Amino acid sequence: IDHIKGLGIFKTVNAKIKDGSTDNLKIIDIIVEEKPTGEITLGAGVGTSGSTIGGGIKEKHFLGKGINLANNLEISEKTIKDKFDYTHPNFAYTDRALSTSLESTATDKLTEFGYKSTLNKISLGTEYEQYEDLFFSPAISIADESLETTSDASDAYKKQEGSYFDTTFAYGLTIDKRKQKFQTTDGYRSSWFQELPISSNTASILKSYSFTTYGEPVDDMIISSGFLVRAVNSISNDDVRVSKRLYAPSKRLRGFQSGAVGPKDGNDYVGGNYLATINTSSTVPFILQTLESVDLKVFLDVGNVWGVDYSSAVDDSNKLRSASGVAVEILTPIGPLSFSFAEAISKASTDKTETCRFQLGTTC
Repeated sequence: IDHIKGLGIFKTVNAKIKDGSTDNLKIIDIIVEEKPTGEITLGAGVGTSGSTIGGGIKEKHFLGKGINLANNLEISEKTIKDKFDYTHPNFAYTDRALSTSLESTATDKLTEFGYKSTLNKISLGTEYEQYEDLFFSPAISIADESLETTSDASDAYKKQEGSYFDTTFAYGLTIDKRKQKFQTTDGYRSSWFQELPISSNTASILKSYSFTTYGEPVDDMIISSGFLVRAVNSISNDDVRVSKRLYAPSKRLRGFQSGAVGPKDGNDYVGGNYLATINTSSTVPFILQTLESVDLKVFLDVGNVWGVDYSSAVDDSNKLRSASGVAVEILTPIGPLSFSFAEAISKASTDKTETCRFQLGTTC
């Protein structure tokens, strides 16, 4: 029943259990109510230096087969990113998911920082339950990237100017011990991810591990706590390519503008070789509890982005950032609506903060 609810394609899911023809048999009637499965995704953030917007569309039940289709567009002052995802949860009735994605990113900072980059990428992968609660997800990706610079660019960008063609193999191992995947109240989820180069002009390895645990100490008070650590390191004599450097995900470090935390080369945020975040959130009991579609949460986010391998002259910004705030999540007919208000507690002098963030859709 929890699995069916977790699909997100039914408005209500109820079950009736009746006695079967013998004592050890039961009859289970599952009654579902259909709902629209298409979603509109909208997002906006307001920070100290301006705003960011994004949007997309998603269909969870394409052709009535549970196929997921999604297209997401993100636009900032200097970057445009578009990504299309396709996932078939039970390809050819093999109990294995088949997924593919197409991604295109263009970054134009010629005027301010003297460089412009484009990245086009295609991926093909699968996911299946290897053992009970242990999921394996391998994938192959092919990417084409180009970097153009002018005399105003930093030495690091000038050094990496040119075209690149990469073929990589990635895999994930996930242990999912959540009591239920829909509105989780107990259990944990542990996930390891690694990306390895098959063919690359500048070979590097990406490693990532995340862990999240859930608990409900009192009714309607659900606490989730977790952490994320990532590292990217070169395995050749070259530095890690600037496009492969790490930035803190905006959903894991609220209160700060996306991409504006960490090492800074001149006026440009260049990301780091290492990333770590710790997140804790809790629903607030007894407030809005009469509204089943509304959740009020308080949260604390702590994170850091550091490490510059290409230059010892660049400040690696090894400082803990933290922010706390409140978030309201509302389940609407076109997807979940989330509004958060966050205030930075600790930050580096070069960081850009973001007080308010609005999300409509499943990307929040």
